[in-house]
Amino acid sequence: MSAGRAVGPPPVALDLRLAALAGGAWGTAFWATGSPHLGWRAVVAGAAALLVTVTGLVLVRRGARVVLVACGCLLVLFSVAVQHSRSSSGGVAELAERRVSGTVTATVGSDPRELASREGRPPRVVLDVRLTGLTGRGTTTALSTPATVFADAQAWRDVRFGEQIEFDGRWGPADPGERSLVLVSASGPPVAAGAPGPALRAAEHLRSGLRQAVSGQPADARGLLPGLVVGDTSALPADLEAAMRQVGLTHLTAVSGSNTTLVVGFLVLVASWLGFGRRSRLLVAGVGLVGFVVLARPEPSVLRAAVMGGVGMAGLAAGRPVRGIPVVAAAVVVLLVADPWLAREFGFVLSALATSALVLFARPWADRLAEAGAPRPLAYAVAVPVAAQAVCGPVVVLLQPSVNLVSIPANVLVAPAVAPATVIGLGATLLATVWPAGAAVLAWPAGSCTWWIAVVARAGAELPTALPVPSGAVGAAVVAVLTALLLGAVAAVVRFRRQGGERRGAGRPWLAAAAVLALAGALLVRCAPGWGGPSGPWPPPDWLVVGCDVGQGDAFVLRSGQRSAVLVDAGPDDVLVDGCLDRLDVERLDAVVLTHFHADHVGGLAGALEGREVGTVLVSPLAVDPAAGRVSGTAAQAGADVTVAQAGQEGAAGRVSWTVLGPEPAAGRVRAPDSAQVNDASVSLLAQVAGVRVLLTGDLEDGGQRRLLARLPAGTTVDVVKVAHHGSATQFEDLYATVRPRVALVGVGEGNDHGHPAPGTLDLLAGTGARVLRTDTGGDVAVVGTAGELRTLVRGSDATQADRRARYSAG
Repeated sequence: MSAGRAVGPPPVALDLRLAALAGGAWGTAFWATGSPHLGWRAVVAGAAALLVTVTGLVLVRRGARVVLVACGCLLVLFSVAVQHSRSSSGGVAELAERRVSGTVTATVGSDPRELASREGRPPRVVLDVRLTGLTGRGTTTALSTPATVFADAQAWRDVRFGEQIEFDGRWGPADPGERSLVLVSASGPPVAAGAPGPALRAAEHLRSGLRQAVSGQPADARGLLPGLVVGDTSALPADLEAAMRQVGLTHLTAVSGSNTTLVVGFLVLVASWLGFGRRSRLLVAGVGLVGFVVLARPEPSVLRAAVMGGVGMAGLAAGRPVRGIPVVAAAVVVLLVADPWLAREFGFVLSALATSALVLFARPWADRLAEAGAPRPLAYAVAVPVAAQAVCGPVVVLLQPSVNLVSIPANVLVAPAVAPATVIGLGATLLATVWPAGAAVLAWPAGSCTWWIAVVARAGAELPTALPVPSGAVGAAVVAVLTALLLGAVAAVVRFRRQGGERRGAGRPWLAAAAVLALAGALLVRCAPGWGGPSGPWPPPDWLVVGCDVGQGDAFVLRSGQRSAVLVDAGPDDVLVDGCLDRLDVERLDAVVLTHFHADHVGGLAGALEGREVGTVLVSPLAVDPAAGRVSGTAAQAGADVTVAQAGQEGAAGRVSWTVLGPEPAAGRVRAPDSAQVNDASVSLLAQVAGVRVLLTGDLEDGGQRRLLARLPAGTTVDVVKVAHHGSATQFEDLYATVRPRVALVGVGEGNDHGHPAPGTLDLLAGTGARVLRTDTGGDVAVVGTAGELRTLVRGSDATQADRRARYSAG
């Protein structure tokens, strides 16, 4: 044995006894909250199954862990059933589906969050409330329903957390799986009906005191310090917020476990200095935890940190050793039973994963770095963000499909400033209640710490270090593999340093392994953007054509300007097409082309036009009521002219120009047309978007495609074709063989019962050499670049709107 080698404490065995319970509870909560029709029958059936299972296991005297997991799952089921029954009482679902209007009473459950506003439109805010009553048509209905309110920012910006209010609004249904059961569009300002409780009033007084204490400091400090201390980002500059998001520093203002640990640790330190005993210090820590949750608002990450701290303190009070993973697991189970909808929130997922990573990996990795020669403080400063990033990275990429290489260095650089800023800022918050002038003086050194954080964030955001990765599960897998390769390379270098120092040349194999792993990681970074369609921040800056994921229907966007576009068809649903246009930041529609009057092409028109400037609306000459009447009414409300398309008609808007190829005017004289005739009356366009040629075919059947080919100028080829009729089997092969598209776009719903796209059609497109992008498998799909360097991207589907898309996949 080496003489200089210290012998440390024996390793603590990894305790995973509660991990299975947490996993079962999480899976049950995720499933149950996404099942809007879950009722007491399901819970009773689950209880009966559990009883049978427990009886059998007791008889054979084994399976205690299985019984524990089953009990946890049943508790979650009961919680979902009880809370859903309470929230949906009073016929809430039916009222929302009927889109009723009336006077609403509610308790505010969050601070108003300002939404991005379109140019020329008043800003709006969104906030969470619990509805307590609805008055309409002379009747009042008592409620206890979570809801999301959209309202005018000017009138609603000063609404306070915990306040009781009354306001007029119109209801609508929320998507299944959301915490809110109702979406409310407020049509007027709120009227105060009751003040927040004493604890919330005291918390608001403290938060206001901190804002006042930093009011004389630069803008970055005014926004950052309240965010670090209590999660108040109301004054955070927009450019700094964007920079922090880009380099992975937003967790600093999302009050989480690190903030809670700093606060509780500071309180325990003060209590120890005052001579408090162990149990007294635990009591101080518990009171501090409760107070901090009220002060910072009960957001998921704050609740998780507080409950985990409470479980840990209970273990200490009982005289038992506290081990990290059981504490995290217990906190997860308690929170999911209390609020099962947390299982669907990314913030809660990331918070639990980050804490687990710190418990499992931070200390051992820091020890390895210290053994390789790194100073111990530096080793811990590196190991903590690396552990969190390694576990959370594959989940973060589901939110934004890109990886920034400066995230870990940025977190290491700001770490020395976070603790003093938080602790001193908390002191200023408390001091502000009795001595505002002294609080302002105390806040200056804390503000100086935030200056450094802002400098790191802005400098990191300017570096070209963001790497695009595929979206969705493919991107998550790529990031997980890349993380494993890089960690393996670092581990090999550390092993090289250790063995190379003990015996000359002994560590060379580890150095070779590090080089191979690093090379594999670089190769993955280079190749990954082409797998499943490259992704990255959406929308891509050079997008030209986008096929919107609107279920079984068509909605294609041709970019005409920076924030303007031409929309060809509007899909079946107003929310789905509006969401796609919002994601593309489209504020003006220079033209809307509705190829024909089937619902899967015109049903979403109101959502496309609402809140946007609109030019002309071009429609098929074959008007089919009642769809044609609704289109005219919707266009009139938006102030848009409706024009009947004619073959040979030309138009232009910004970078987009088009020629109408069909149909002929005679198509509009068909009486009592069948579905195929309506399809063949589709408006077909030959368009150019910044020099890229696009052929749009509506729902043309075989005969319509033959006529379209006859109208095309001789020798016409295109870069992009919108495949006719969602890729149905009725395709005219010569059309695609003639135009030879490089990219074929198919608007189609996942799992539709029409058999779209037909296998024969996919084979036909493959034979032309076109790359096929389908909205059922790729979500929003994009053609980007230039005619010389055309590329394709996929965004992936919005999982929260899966049920809405599925409504239109049958029939």
